[in-house]
Amino acid sequence: MSALARGAHAGAPVQNNPKRAEVKPPLSFLEKICIFAAGIFFINQANMKPLLTILLLLLTQTAFSQQLRVPNATALAADRQGGVYVVTGNGVAKYNNRLELQARHTTTFGRIESVDASDPFRVLVFCRNFHRVFLLDNFLSLLGNPIFLPDVGALQTSAVCHSNENGLWVADGHGRRLLYLDLTLNTTRETTSLAAYQAVAHMVERGGRLFVNFAGENLAVFDRFGALLHLYTVNADGWVDVQGSTLYYLSEKTLYAQDMLSWSTPPRALEHNVELCAIAPNAIYIYRGGIISKILAE
Repeated sequence: MSALARGAHAGAPVQNNPKRAEVKPPLSFLEKICIFAAGIFFINQANMKPLLTILLLLLTQTAFSQQLRVPNATALAADRQGGVYVVTGNGVAKYNNRLELQARHTTTFGRIESVDASDPFRVLVFCRNFHRVFLLDNFLSLLGNPIFLPDVGALQTSAVCHSNENGLWVADGHGRRLLYLDLTLNTTRETTSLAAYQAVAHMVERGGRLFVNFAGENLAVFDRFGALLHLYTVNADGWVDVQGSTLYYLSEKTLYAQDMLSWSTPPRALEHNVELCAIAPNAIYIYRGGIISKILAE
């Protein structure tokens, strides 16, 4: 097992199987079919067939909509299989692409800042207040020991993310640079000083390129070696993600999509009043008003 999986610091124990949160799962397929059948039966019995179309439309928008009620969610993430990870305080829950609960995990390292599920078999969890990151398997069981970031040279870390090369990128706020940690937790690459920019709010690696959002100011794109390729002006509040050539970001609770092949084209506003968001290959998960909704990606 690699040092990254074992961890660099034993840290405090991590608990699995915590007390269930107040979550209402979506109706099962059988329950939805029963709702339709019952509605059709009673309408026919009452000879109110004109109401059948109205009932079907209402049921389509309610029983068949993919929604999940989760109070007080603080972060979302999605994996390449369409699963969604919901953070509430110091816990994370995994749901499949039908929003059915699959697993839960709770940590004693305080509030979870972010989850990177780009590798669903090595889910990366970042607890900023305790300077810890750790990995979970696809059942949300702990892989190795948590990593104490100051032990590997990263002080005042503001963001972390997976790398396609099985290491991880760390935003070192003290040194104002990005560090790449390999499987043995050695720093093998780093960027030049980022002192000219605001603190790193969020970052993701997609297709061998690292996308870094400096809150409300710039989006920087680095290559796999940490060399700056592009710098764009993007008014993103924090979270950003990339699918193909499309950049997704939140600005003042509006979800935008920007074609990165045509920066002269204004971004498209997709959804409003969005508190949190996660992008899967064929779907977008949005959180607002205590409800997670799944919509098809364009």
